[in-house]
Amino acid sequence: MLSRVEKYKKTRTLKKITIISGVLFLSISLGSGVKTALADQDIQGLLTNWFNNKKEESVQEIDGAVALETDRLMKSLEVDLQEEMKTAQSELANFTASQKQTRITALQEYANNLKVGMKIDNSEQEAAVLANLDAIINQAKAQMDGQATELKLVPIPNPEVPIAQEPVIPTPTPNPEATPATEKGGSVESAPITEVNPEPNQSTESKSEAPSALEPVEIDIYSITDWFAMPNVQNVTIEELPKVSGTFSTECTFSDIMMNPKAHEVMNSILRGIENHPQFNLIQYKTIDEMSRIAPSLFNEKVLFLLNKSLSKVTI
Repeated sequence: MLSRVEKYKKTRTLKKITIISGVLFLSISLGSGVKTALADQDIQGLLTNWFNNKKEESVQEIDGAVALETDRLMKSLEVDLQEEMKTAQSELANFTASQKQTRITALQEYANNLKVGMKIDNSEQEAAVLANLDAIINQAKAQMDGQATELKLVPIPNPEVPIAQEPVIPTPTPNPEATPATEKGGSVESAPITEVNPEPNQSTESKSEAPSALEPVEIDIYSITDWFAMPNVQNVTIEELPKVSGTFSTECTFSDIMMNPKAHEVMNSILRGIENHPQFNLIQYKTIDEMSRIAPSLFNEKVLFLLNKSLSKVTI
């Protein structure tokens, strides 16, 4: 028989073993559950990461493929565009050359037609010149016969041609050999033209009132008020013009301006009809500024402004 002490020790040992066994069982049970939970979580995270990685890889792969294809297409388009530009440039050059030749040919034909129909009729001018010559001859013959006659010249019309021509007015030339003379006291004296035998009581003023037909008629250019057709200067505002050297201006003479086609055209566009005036030969060597002092009502500030503004654009 076991003693009470041994029974007590044996019972205590069994309790310890039972407790330890229970603790081990609980530990094993809890450990396996935690491992299962952790395994589930790891698998889900692994799948998520794998999906995200594959998605990024797919997007990157697609982006790369699109970028490569875009570069290839852009290079191909650039080459095609260069070829198309060369073709278009060549076609445009051929078109320009053909159209230029067509226009030049048409212009040449037009000029040839103008030349064929260009004919200046000088019959009226020739008739006027002959009439003036006849008048001069008749007047000279009358003076040689001792008679006084008045010389009346016919104005010569200007031909309507685009070429600028200076009006020519025939001026009779005195002929001292044709003047009749009488001898008096061994000396030769010129006989008066207006009267053969003047009265003793006739004054000198009456003699001077009848000018000799051989002397040129003096014309007062200060009294002429119709040098040209006045342009419309109503809306013209006078401004200060910059001085440009080497160009025409109102300081130039009419003859200098007429020597340059562009300046001549400017003058005719503003001073319309001035070179066709019968007395234009008296002022053709004067400057426009001088004419502004001779005829200030015509060559006023607005007219001078228009002339200077247009003439300053024409190089001398």
